[in-house]
Amino acid sequence: MEIIGTAVIVLENMMSMVAHLESVDLYVTDAIKKGVGFDRIRSAGCSLHYRGIEDGTVRGVTRISILWWCKQKNRSMNKASRQKALKRKFQILSHQ
Repeated sequence: MEIIGTAVIVLENMMSMVAHLESVDLYVTDAIKKGVGFDRIRSAGCSLHYRGIEDGTVRGVTRISILWWCKQKNRSMNKASRQKALKRKFQILSHQ
């Protein structure tokens, strides 16, 4: 759980920098593999399955969290847009 939590934090910290680029998942995957201590898995006795566990974890985190991040960003932008439109309507109604 610690590894997944750290991977999600790495993803969230860099999404605003790479969200507009092509192949976002490749940038995020690279950052997670560099920024998360997967060596703990190998040293815990999983040297045979180390790569599979690392790749599966990174793939799962990127597939779920990138979509989640985009949905959250769109919701916040939509909310701000609605608030701006409502403010404009009040200005029009109050003749300002």
